Amino acid sequence: MMKNYPEKIGQTLFLIFIFLSLQLGAAATLAAAAADISVETLLDRQEATIGEPLAMQIRVNGAKEAQPPDLSQLADFKVQERGGQGTSSTSVSNVNGKWERITQHTYFFNYTITPKRAGRLTIPAIAVEVEGSTFHTEPVTITATEPEETDDLKLRIFLSQATCYVGEAVTMTVTWFVGLDVNGFEFQLPVVDDPRFEAVPLDSKTTGAGQEALKIPIGSSAVVAVKGRGEFAGRDFLTVTFQYLLLPREAGSFTLPRATVACQTVSTFRQVPRRAPFKGYGNFDDFFGSSSQPVYRTQVVPANTPQLTVLPLPEQGRPPDFSGLVGNYAIQADAAPRQVHIGDPVTLTVTISGPSARQAKLPDLARFLPASSFKIPEEIAAGDLRDNNKIFTQTIRVKETAVTAIPPIELSYFDPASQSYRLASTEPIPLTVQAARVVTAVDAEGKAAPAGQKELQAAEKGLAPNYEGEEALIDQRHGAFQLDQWLLLFAAPPLLFLLTGLLRLLKSRRENNREQRQTRHALARLERQLAAASLTPEGLASALKEYLAVKLDKKAGALTYLDVEPALAALRVDETLRQEVRELLARFETWQYAGPNGTAPDIERIRSKTLEVARRLDACLP
Repeated sequence: MMKNYPEKIGQTLFLIFIFLSLQLGAAATLAAAAADISVETLLDRQEATIGEPLAMQIRVNGAKEAQPPDLSQLADFKVQERGGQGTSSTSVSNVNGKWERITQHTYFFNYTITPKRAGRLTIPAIAVEVEGSTFHTEPVTITATEPEETDDLKLRIFLSQATCYVGEAVTMTVTWFVGLDVNGFEFQLPVVDDPRFEAVPLDSKTTGAGQEALKIPIGSSAVVAVKGRGEFAGRDFLTVTFQYLLLPREAGSFTLPRATVACQTVSTFRQVPRRAPFKGYGNFDDFFGSSSQPVYRTQVVPANTPQLTVLPLPEQGRPPDFSGLVGNYAIQADAAPRQVHIGDPVTLTVTISGPSARQAKLPDLARFLPASSFKIPEEIAAGDLRDNNKIFTQTIRVKETAVTAIPPIELSYFDPASQSYRLASTEPIPLTVQAARVVTAVDAEGKAAPAGQKELQAAEKGLAPNYEGEEALIDQRHGAFQLDQWLLLFAAPPLLFLLTGLLRLLKSRRENNREQRQTRHALARLERQLAAASLTPEGLASALKEYLAVKLDKKAGALTYLDVEPALAALRVDETLRQEVRELLARFETWQYAGPNGTAPDIERIRSKTLEVARRLDACLP
């Protein structure tokens, strides 16, 4: 045994040598591959004015793809991504009698960068990760100069007021006066990205003849402008005007950062000979002459820089429920219906109007509607904006007959005119509330009680339904197939085969969509929920609401018939079936609030009715 050790040690050392050789070979291969990779920063030019866009590329040589670099260190520039793409080129060469095919891969990251200040600006070395290794570009320096205004192009910014409070809306109007032909333009509005302000674009509207709406991209969003005519310094100009709502976030004296617009203007014309149709057959070029083509240059127009003084809101007198709104605001409310039973849904509409109503939020209804008298859903409406009004629609429910009105709802705001906090309030909305309607098992069937059916009677062993008469029998007869039906049955297989193949194709394409899978299985889930032995009225109501929410892309929490009716009508669901859905949802809500005023529901019958309606509904819904 001892004699074999030297041999085994030698074999082990040989294997270690082979392993290390492979590792070194792989490392050498990776190093050689890395040596063929390089990155560089390319610019279309190295001189520009503030606000003038520059085209920048980061080129990766020797790789098909790379990780997008982090450009957050380019603080002196506004950077916009323009996407990336890869290219490949192949060349063939003969070296010492051997033909070699060489493929060169290149990947480009494209950007537009815009200088923010004047001076010598440096694009630092940028790190790019390629195939697990990090490479760096060389720094690049550009020269940025201040833009200059001309007699033909002017840009002006007007503020609706020079002094305001924190959170008070100030209208900023931007007008570009154009006195010559331009070809393309791009606005730079730094205040939109200024963290000291919230800038909200306002869609301008045409007000007369000769005006035209124009959509202008500003940064990552867009604003609707109006193109028209206007006068500046006694001269008539074509004008482009748009507006923003500025809401200061902090107090202080501010100079708005300079805005610019870059455009292409004609600098000169060049003569281009027209090509003769009989080229080569005599001197026809001189006969046809030449044409003039415009030569464009980029011109950057600077704006003025208005001053804005922002005052802090006073601490004295600030209510604890201050909404944050600054200006003159009003609040109104309406409700429908106003004659209800306990548990019936009531649609409460709250409208807030004011200079910056888009910033308004629905006041906390729980502060004004006592929980003992009203049920308020947890999901609060976001609100719809219409002009200077923000409209909130919320469903509430009344819990007791003692309620005679919806109490006033209050909105606190700061009024700059009076320099004080004010309180706006809605008027009380009168309500007539009746006891909850009594729901019986027959009601759940959605039809009148047969003549021979008796009311539920108390027995020694509890309550039991007592039905008599032929009406209680269920017709289970089925019609016989007719001859034409048999013929259709035999002719259908080829069509069914094609249809099955198409359905399988569609199904395979939709398998990765989780929401669509939930929609397809909504009925099966409902059937499982209704089959539970411990099903309660609340569980039954929740199961149906969840089914409708999934099928109609709604939220199940506070779902009412008012929420689902438009969708059912749009899907052409039969009116009779829609009525049955409405009755089921109404009865479920009544159970929740009826308490001792209602009779015990027959869960089995209502479970069957719910399942029947859902199955018929499932055939109509996508």
